[in-house]
Amino acid sequence: MTTTTGRFELHVLSDQSHLAISQKNVDQCLLLERNATSPNFLMLEEAADLKHTHGRSLPFDAIFGIYNLLKGRYLALVTKSKSVGKVHGLRDDADVDFRQVLAIELVLLPTHDVPLLSAAQLHDEERYVQMLTTNVEAQLLYFAYDFDLTHSLQRIAALSPLQSVAERADTRFCWNYAASTFLLEKKLFEWVVPIMQGYIEVVKQLACSSKAFDVVYISRRSCRRQGLRFTMRGIDEDGNVANFVETEQACLFADGRQTSFVQIRGSIPVHWSSPVTMKYAPKVYQRGNLDKDTLAFAAHANELIKLYGRVIMVNLIDKKKEQLRLGEAFEKVCGHASACDTHILANVRYVWFDFHHECRKMQWHNLSKLIQQVDNDFLDYGYFTKAATGQVLTTQSGVVRTNCMDNLDRTNVVQSLFARRSLLLQANESIDGDVLSSPFPSLEVAFKNMWGNNADAISFLYAGTGALKTDFTRTGKRTKKGVVQDIYNSCLRYILNNFADGSRQDTIDLLLQRYVPSRHKNSPFADAAPVSLQAALMTSTVIVGSVFVGLLFWDRHLGFMFERLVHAASLVTLVGGIVFGYLLKKGTKLGERFVARPALRPQDGCSCKWP
Repeated sequence: MTTTTGRFELHVLSDQSHLAISQKNVDQCLLLERNATSPNFLMLEEAADLKHTHGRSLPFDAIFGIYNLLKGRYLALVTKSKSVGKVHGLRDDADVDFRQVLAIELVLLPTHDVPLLSAAQLHDEERYVQMLTTNVEAQLLYFAYDFDLTHSLQRIAALSPLQSVAERADTRFCWNYAASTFLLEKKLFEWVVPIMQGYIEVVKQLACSSKAFDVVYISRRSCRRQGLRFTMRGIDEDGNVANFVETEQACLFADGRQTSFVQIRGSIPVHWSSPVTMKYAPKVYQRGNLDKDTLAFAAHANELIKLYGRVIMVNLIDKKKEQLRLGEAFEKVCGHASACDTHILANVRYVWFDFHHECRKMQWHNLSKLIQQVDNDFLDYGYFTKAATGQVLTTQSGVVRTNCMDNLDRTNVVQSLFARRSLLLQANESIDGDVLSSPFPSLEVAFKNMWGNNADAISFLYAGTGALKTDFTRTGKRTKKGVVQDIYNSCLRYILNNFADGSRQDTIDLLLQRYVPSRHKNSPFADAAPVSLQAALMTSTVIVGSVFVGLLFWDRHLGFMFERLVHAASLVTLVGGIVFGYLLKKGTKLGERFVARPALRPQDGCSCKWP
């Protein structure tokens, strides 16, 4: 149900010179000077002294941050959210309410010197505001009060309880960290609610033998090098990879015991890209510089080792064509980094499992081969356990890092296998037998639904549609209905990736403040696309219509109007099909003119074409 918690409230003081933000059960409030020219516009005052307000008060759920746009500073507030699950046992004796952000409102903080904007700048300003406030629910942003969603249970147990949730938040997964800098720098931590992107699901009372327990699934999507399927690929110089996601499976037992299992996914950690050209599978470009790739890979690997311990890198891409060359580059860089750094050699293992080849013709049982390859390490890594007393009994000493080309469909299937095995271990059950199912029907149904939902959520964020192969994730087998759904999703992905992901990438860059608008720069939207899709479709419609009418009246050998219609429609369809088929297969420079690319940071990820 959509609600506003009213945890915070925004007031306009009677003299209208300040905005005041109050918080439930907090004696002080924040004062924001409306006409301040200095960035130091935050002050703390006693809430009891601020009784006189002007106009309405605005209850809201969290401060998302402050954005500097063309008119000035905007205060971004989470004004609507909904509960996606409550769970007991994560935080002392209190319930934790996981909430999804549904709406963000921007409140302009006017200054003495109100800027005069041109018509073009006003249009851009309206566009920026729409990007930050429209379709917020689809961003899958989540928060919880007094519980740190950005950390796993194992990391929380190792952190100081004296630090506030905001003070110790993991910046990799805190999507409002950059926007909240103005509060964090002043150490106003109690006013910051860390917000993550990803997926959360709570399932109560899962049955396994005679035991019942609650399960919390949390997928945390990194805000570093984040973007869409074809606009952000590979690795950057600092070792950050595209579409990096940490997925935690936490079990809460009636006796107060907590267990947790974490696995990760991320783009192939070398420099590569595949910019859209209207070709169905765009060409893959690699940087091809072993030294540069190795430095970036080493930074990535060492961070994973520091955070998670030992790492198995499971690569699921094909051993043919472009995927073969990319996989060989991954393998070569991993080997070179291991040869140069004994720390990586001792802690990183690389496994290449050709998913499509092994599981061709519905041979899903061959996934057991992958489990056999990594099972000793997987079992050795274990999982995190904390007793009801707060004592840490076991820790997870390593992590499985899974990738395919997009880190979506094949990755979802394989991660669900590891998650199922760990779930049985967490419940103290045997893991002997079929790796594709468990002996507990009710648990199996709930587990498959959770993983299917998680797969769809991460896929929506990166590719724009639900995941492929989720019929297998949800049922344990491939179905005709699932194949048809995959065809539909593939077609929809093609349209979105070519014609919508540019603007979606811009929204991410603006939200994360990787791009800050300025009145002193040219509009980034002026040259966003040489030929718009709308103009191309209109031109094509006119041309096709003209050809159709010409053919309709040109062929005088056809005696009846119906025959002329069929003849003309057939020729137009044939020619149109040939042209579209050529673009679908080859892409070409013509296709590049029609696709929508990011406008705010066009140099990031999507446009690199190394020789």
